[in-house]
Formats: sequence, structure tokens, C-alpha cells
Amino acid sequence: MRSYALKLLTLLATLCLLQGYSYADSTKAGIYQATIPLGSAADLKQLYSYPNKPGDTAPLSDTIARYTGQSAQRDGMPHLTLKVQAHDGRYTAQVKSSSYRILDYTRRLPAFLRIGEQAVQATAQIKKDGKWNDKEWRMFLPLGLALVDQRSVQLLHFPPDYSLPEQNYLGSKTSRRWESLLEENGVPTAQVTRYEAIVDIAPIAAPADAGNSLEATYPYYAPYARNLLEFLARRQRGAARPVVAYGYPVRKWVEDHYHLALKVLGTGTIKLADGVSAPVIGANHPSFIWYVKDQGFAAAEQVMYQDLAAACWQMKMGENPDADPAQTVKGCSDGWHTRPTEVCVLTWEQAFDKTPQQARQLCGSHSRRRRAPEVDLERLERHYRSH
Repeated sequence: MRSYALKLLTLLATLCLLQGYSYADSTKAGIYQATIPLGSAADLKQLYSYPNKPGDTAPLSDTIARYTGQSAQRDGMPHLTLKVQAHDGRYTAQVKSSSYRILDYTRRLPAFLRIGEQAVQATAQIKKDGKWNDKEWRMFLPLGLALVDQRSVQLLHFPPDYSLPEQNYLGSKTSRRWESLLEENGVPTAQVTRYEAIVDIAPIAAPADAGNSLEATYPYYAPYARNLLEFLARRQRGAARPVVAYGYPVRKWVEDHYHLALKVLGTGTIKLADGVSAPVIGANHPSFIWYVKDQGFAAAEQVMYQDLAAACWQMKMGENPDADPAQTVKGCSDGWHTRPTEVCVLTWEQAFDKTPQQARQLCGSHSRRRRAPEVDLERLERHYRSH
């Protein structure tokens, strides 16, 4: 076994040297380290949307280090240290961890940045064609997310504008809500970010009400979004990682590019470039529940059932991507319909901002509460996306 491990490390070292990367391994200390070439200052400023906020005087290296550190932490890399340096205008990242998976960053991070260059080029073309909103938009790649141990891919519309100056791609209210649903389905808090490898069909930090105005940018960003989706979804063996398509614009994008029509909780598979299949589910946008609550508790509760089932599917398919997508979502939906009191409490808490105690009091004995009639959520979604 020891001989096999030494041969494997020798092979890794050879491959890294051939590709211009370097790494060192200290087996006694249990620490693995790598030096990763990142690129020129000019290119990295565009890729990292530097500076992330007006008047920020922090050096570019700090911004790169922050996002690289977030990625490694969200991948669950223990005993992490990193340093970003520049020499003759070229930047490198030095990373260390007690997990050998840190060595994967020597290929995963540069590959992510190469795909990001397609978004940079698309943005330049959008500006050239006069379709860019200089006052409210900034290109923003999904920086700081899991890159080597992601369990699923979240296909979303666009990041909120406040995420960029805060330098936290997962700092939005919608991300925090979906994390809570994953936790309700049994994902440990420490592992939830591994399910949040995000691809936006429009990688533009924009105000929350900018949705319709971004539609003209979709064709420009399509090659970037498809390549990033396939990069994050692909595994070495078996089916690709599961993909969750949130909201109507994203589900329509999947239909346009992969010829798969999805309703909420509808499932299917998409073929990646190498012929491998990735399981996909249609879901509500995480913020949809805050819109439908104006229609009353019954509408919000109905959305909560769907969201919990979608997050359950994401968790289970993340654990076993080779499972049957349709059977998995049926099991998830049936399972949550046996837990009406929990769904009731979560609806009052998340949609109506009630405390846990208030929510439990409002739900009371769920067995005595008359079941409300089904709400036409598709009609509400059509109205939601038109405003």
C-alpha cells in the first residue's frame, strides 16, 4: 500500500511539472502544498472584478486570496494556509492543507479562470453592442465557491449587486434560505457549501429587480455558462453531479440549450459534451416564497413543500448521482407530506418572519387544521417574472 502511494505521488509530481505547476508534500507532517500560476494583473483584474467596491485600496493579491481561501474552506480543506504573490506582473497562489485534495487546485482553479475569460469576452461584446447598463451592472463570476468537492450544481439567474462589494457570493438572503432547506434535509451545516457550486446564466451583479433587463445578455454568456456548468458537473466516473435549475428564466434556458422542458419538481437528464448524463430538477427560485406570501399562507406553504422536496432531491442525488432522478423526487415529496407540522412551522418562520414559538402556536395541532385548496403556482410565477 505504501509503495502504491509513493508511486501515485511521483505520478502527480510529474504531471504537475509537465503542466507548469508545482507541489510539495510532507508526509510526516501530513501537509500538502502547491504553487498555482494564475495569470497577469490585467487579466485577473477583470476576472475578479477588481476592485470589488469603489474606493477599495486593498491590493489585488488580497482579493484573489480572499476568494481562493473561501473556495478551499467551502471545499472543507482542513488546516488551510495560502498566500498570493506577484512577480514580474504574474500572480501565483501558494496553498497548503492537510488534505491531499488541495493538490487538485493546481488544475481546477486555472481551468475555472480560463472559462471565466469567456465571460470577460462576452461582457466586452455586450458593451460594444450597447446593451450594457454601466450604472447598475458589473460582471461577477461565482468566485469563492467549492471547486473540487462540490456535490451538486446550482443553476441560477444572476447574483445580487450587494454580493460583490461584500465579497461573499453566498451572502445573499436567497442562498441562506436554501442552505437552511438543505440542513432540514439532513446536510450537516459544515458541508452545506459543498452543494453550492453556482452557475449564473447572466454573471452580472445587478439589482434584484433587474431580471427582465438581463434577457438580452443570455446569448452572449451561453458558451461560458454551458462550459462552467459542464466543468462543475462532470465527475471522473458514472453520472455527472446533479443540477438544480431555479426559477422560470433558468428552466427556460435549460430547455433552449439542452432541449429539456422542466416544471417545478420535474426531472430529467442533460447530455454533457462528452456524452455523460447529468440529472436535473426544476425548482422555484429561492425568493419565490416571499412573493407568493401575499396570496396567503396556503400559497406559501405549497411553495415550501416544493422547495423542501427539491432540496431533498439535491441532497440525495448529491450523495448518489447514479440514482433515478424521478424516483428520488417522488420519495422526497412523499416524505415531506408525512411531516405537515414541520412544513407549517417552516412556512411561518421563513415566509412570514415568525419566531419558532409563534410558528408552533400558529400551526397548533396540524391534524385539526383543514387542508387548504391547491394554489395555481404557475400563474403566480408568470406574474412574478413579469414584474
